[in-house]
Amino acid sequence: MSVAQTFKRAGRGVERYGLGPFVSEAVTRPVRPWLAPLAGHALRRRAARARGLDDLLDIAFGFDSFGITIVPGQVRDEIGGLLRRLHEEPPRRMLEIGTCTGGSLFLFAQVAAPDAHVISVDLPDGDFGGGYPAWKTPLYRSFAQPLQRLDLLRADSHDPATVEQVDSLLGGEQLDFLFIDGDHSYDGVKQDFESYSPLVREGGLIGFHDIAAPPGGGPVIDSDGSLLLVGDVPDYWKSIRARYPSEEFVAAAEGCFGIGLLQF
Repeated sequence: MSVAQTFKRAGRGVERYGLGPFVSEAVTRPVRPWLAPLAGHALRRRAARARGLDDLLDIAFGFDSFGITIVPGQVRDEIGGLLRRLHEEPPRRMLEIGTCTGGSLFLFAQVAAPDAHVISVDLPDGDFGGGYPAWKTPLYRSFAQPLQRLDLLRADSHDPATVEQVDSLLGGEQLDFLFIDGDHSYDGVKQDFESYSPLVREGGLIGFHDIAAPPGGGPVIDSDGSLLLVGDVPDYWKSIRARYPSEEFVAAAEGCFGIGLLQF
C-alpha cells in the first residue's frame, strides 16, 4: 500500500470512528494476539461478579478490553429471552454452530450447567459472521466456568468429518441444546439441522437465529452503515416450526432477525 493510500485509508477511519477511537484501534490491533489472554482474565473476573442474566448481558454487549470486544450478533432482548428459557433447565451438553464474535458462546456457557460440555463450530472466513481469528482462541477459552469443558472447532459444519468429530467429542452423550447460526442459505441451514439434530436428545432444544425477515423484505442497514442479512433462515423456519413445539423471540422494535426455538 502506498503512502497516499495509507493516509487516505486513515482519513476514512478517522471520519467514520473519530480521532480517539481510531488512534486506539491503530495502536492496539497489532498486539491483540498477545493481549487476548489478559482480556480473557478480565472477562472471567467480571463474569464471576455477575448477579443474574441482566449483568451477563451487560458484560457481553459492553465488554471492551484493549479494544477486544465480544458483542453478540443477536438483538439483546431476543438473546435475553432465549437465555431465560435455557436458565429454566440449564443444558449440560450444548453445541453452537456459528460463533463469530463470541458473545453468544460466552452467554451460553454462563447459563449452562456448572459442569456442562460446550462445543463451538465456526468456519473461519465464513460468509455469515466471517469466523474468528485463531488469536482469539485464548479469549474464547476463558468463557468456560471452572468445571466446564469447552471445545472450539474452527471447521466447516457441513463437512461430514466435523459432524463425526462433534459426535466423538460427545462420547455417546446427546445434546440438550443446539444453536444454529452459521450458513444462512436455505440449503445450508437445512443441512445443519439435518446433520446435527440426530445428536439432540428427545425433549432437547434447537435454536435458530435470524428467523424473521425484514418488513417488506428489504435490506436492513445497521447504525454503522453495514448491511445486515437474515438470508433464507425465515423460509426454512416457516417450513419446520409446525413439526415441533416451538416458540419465538422477536423484538418488536426490530421486527426482524429473531430467534426460534424448537423442542425436539
